[in-house]
Amino acid sequence: MKKLGPPLLRFAHPMAFAVYLRGYGARSDYYLRKSGLPTLCEDPTAFAPLPRIWSFFDSASRSEMPELGWLVGANAGDRQISTTLLRKLESAPTLLQALRRFERLYKLEVTDSEIGIKEHQNSIWLYTRYKGKRDEPGYHVSQAYQLGVFVGLIRHFLGENWVPHEIGIESKLIPPGAAECYPGSRILTEQPAGYIVVPRWRLHESASFGEQGIGKAEKIPLKDHFLSEMRTDCESRLRLVLKSYLSEGYISQEKAAELMDTSVRTLTRRLVAHGLTYRTLIDDLRFETAKEQLLKSDKRIGDIAQSVGFNHQADFTRMFKRVGGVSPKEFRQSVKS
Repeated sequence: MKKLGPPLLRFAHPMAFAVYLRGYGARSDYYLRKSGLPTLCEDPTAFAPLPRIWSFFDSASRSEMPELGWLVGANAGDRQISTTLLRKLESAPTLLQALRRFERLYKLEVTDSEIGIKEHQNSIWLYTRYKGKRDEPGYHVSQAYQLGVFVGLIRHFLGENWVPHEIGIESKLIPPGAAECYPGSRILTEQPAGYIVVPRWRLHESASFGEQGIGKAEKIPLKDHFLSEMRTDCESRLRLVLKSYLSEGYISQEKAAELMDTSVRTLTRRLVAHGLTYRTLIDDLRFETAKEQLLKSDKRIGDIAQSVGFNHQADFTRMFKRVGGVSPKEFRQSVKS
């Protein structure tokens, strides 16, 4: 099976870390740049290579606070779940059915990880791991954050103050202050996976937050076809990754190949197989992203141009007209008339 590139994670999750760090006056942009991540991306539906995100988590936690993953997970984890996914989960008749849906649909958030449910007599374990990667920098920070996402999700059913009585982590150590995030929880180290325990007698409960619960997530449409694209299509993975870098300016093909952990030659060959050149793909991606903003926002055209990597609005207008046949202004007028 051909390699599709590195594992990907939706950019909403490192954005949560960046926002948390900025709240404490930490140099979040410095850690993003150091790890090769975009600093200007504000699109949580974009994706970025997981190794770079783990590098960001690792450098920030080492320099700022060792319990960073625990803190961000406890304070912001469930708010980063896409609205599309959260609605599917909250509409389930019971918590158990919601967790089973989550087990099937988690690749809307991240590729190449393993998330599952392990049945026990009086409880179930919701677990997460990446096989063979537990020694990579940032892995344990990421796992602590993922467990926070799990807890936040379950609180939509069991209430805002619910905490698991047991949490398992693969790390050998519990960072100072981590236990304060979930008071009353027993944390076990050196486990085969990260997990939280949910008592079986609570699995019948339904979502208790209703619209309030849905409102806690960012209201970002995440197209369900991403699920199949991320599994099977290198070109689609490339689009997902490049989208998060658009605001940084034109992304060279060498940079794109580096992001996809491949060579320029291999990347070119795969695009040709889809009938594309790299420049055409970039133009298409910029056009699609700009078109969505023109449709769904009242942003100035100049601001939209900058968000897709153009320093000059005239260059943006030429690209938009070359791809779409009309100028951005004409397009906006036509859809609002």
